[in-house]
Amino acid sequence: MNAQTRAARLLRLKELFESRKAGYTAAELARLTGVTVRSIERDLLTLQTDMHVPLMRERGRYWLMEPERLPAVQFTLQQARALLVATRLFLRYSDDGDPDASGALEALARILPEPVRAQVRAAARSIDRRRFDPAHARALATVTEAWAQRRVLRLSYRSAGKQRPRDVVVEPYFIEPSAVGFATYVIGYSRTHAAMRTFKVERIVSAEKLAEAFTIPPEFDIEQLLSSAWGIIWGEGTPVQLRFAQDVAWRVRETTWHPSQQLEELADGHVLLTMTVGSTMELGRWVRSWGDKVEVLAPAALREELREESIRLARLYSSKSKLSRRPRSRPEPPTPPGRTSLPA
Repeated sequence: MNAQTRAARLLRLKELFESRKAGYTAAELARLTGVTVRSIERDLLTLQTDMHVPLMRERGRYWLMEPERLPAVQFTLQQARALLVATRLFLRYSDDGDPDASGALEALARILPEPVRAQVRAAARSIDRRRFDPAHARALATVTEAWAQRRVLRLSYRSAGKQRPRDVVVEPYFIEPSAVGFATYVIGYSRTHAAMRTFKVERIVSAEKLAEAFTIPPEFDIEQLLSSAWGIIWGEGTPVQLRFAQDVAWRVRETTWHPSQQLEELADGHVLLTMTVGSTMELGRWVRSWGDKVEVLAPAALREELREESIRLARLYSSKSKLSRRPRSRPEPPTPPGRTSLPA
């Protein structure tokens, strides 16, 4: 099928959705356009991701979301600067292409003053150039719909380090980005685990929005839940003590690293940072970034982990690197007498 034929069909599908609020099933659309259901499913994904058509899906039926427009907004230069900073941070939280994200930034750029407008548009183009994963896009779209409509989700989910996915039923309370792992997480109550859980969207094999609705408990507070987290993992909290060298003490002082932190100036010019975090696994990556400028005093488990790691690193770097030898190129065969060798 040539590109013109498919383009015409995509426009036809858009017109069908605009003329019928009740929507269609994939089988109905296939019958109306004369193609297979599989082709229609690909077309529907293209409509949503490439043409930014706001389609909703429920029980195998697709329909066009009612347009919701925000009133005209004007920003001061300082407000625009705040939005630009937020946009730059937004670029760092994911390494996947996201047509909805780039479309949102393009819309935002239209109402921002220069020179902020140009930089936000550049950010949108940067997202468009990234690798696009249709499976991830479908999972994120389904999670977003279920979260917005307060609908229960059934996920086929592959936990960290696991090969086989497991089915879990989740009430999605919140969607949270994490710049540390270039990932998006859905936080909510897992009926499968009978507890609050965090699920990485990139590990979702498939997602299904169920008919059953749920209600977020009034006591749920995402800020309170994540108050102990260094990144995305919360918990009762582990006491941490870090002793920073004198030559980096100024850098430690100028930033609030965690809501629970306390700083103590030591007599030798070092700084003692004390805090309580939900996961030392996430914290460990940050501690390692300081190299030998920080000493872990507590917890003992993290200190021992770094001690053993430093021993392995010392062994690794105690000798010269061993580079694999490059394979020798084969010599050119001699040119027969009377013939001239021509360049390749």
